[in-house]
Amino acid sequence: MKKALLVMILALAVLPLAAQSRADQLRQRLESGRVSFDYSLTVEGNVPVKQSGSVVIDGDCYFIKGNGTEVRCDGTTLWTVDTEAREVYIENSAGVREFLADPAAYLDKVSELKVGETTASGVYSDDGNRVKFNLSSIRSSESGGDGAVFSFDVSALGEDWVVTDLR
Repeated sequence: MKKALLVMILALAVLPLAAQSRADQLRQRLESGRVSFDYSLTVEGNVPVKQSGSVVIDGDCYFIKGNGTEVRCDGTTLWTVDTEAREVYIENSAGVREFLADPAAYLDKVSELKVGETTASGVYSDDGNRVKFNLSSIRSSESGGDGAVFSFDVSALGEDWVVTDLR
């Protein structure tokens, strides 16, 4: 009886450490060099909002593609491109880091975290919203390389595009 109780106490003591190590493992993977992954997420609410797409992150630079829009950031400038509406919004990127652009920064707000070899899922809460997310095909590579994916050249757009520069 005492042995079973001791085993149970040890198991309960290890569970928070295991959860912490999963978060640390994911944080290290997401902060190591250039990282890419596919995502799906649902913002819960009266009318759930679903998104899916792909992400590439390299330091302060990122490229998020999904649901008909692209968000590109070269570390200084942020371009939000809606190809269907033929609109581009340009702004300074200082202080703009959403979940998909920096998921490692949100891990302290994540519950139900599950981490696999190339996957992660959970629920994060921010500003009163609950967001269920799934990251898949998580791949790391060396930082650097082609940085063109993180910027957007508005000079190549036709006259039918609306470009709003908020810088």
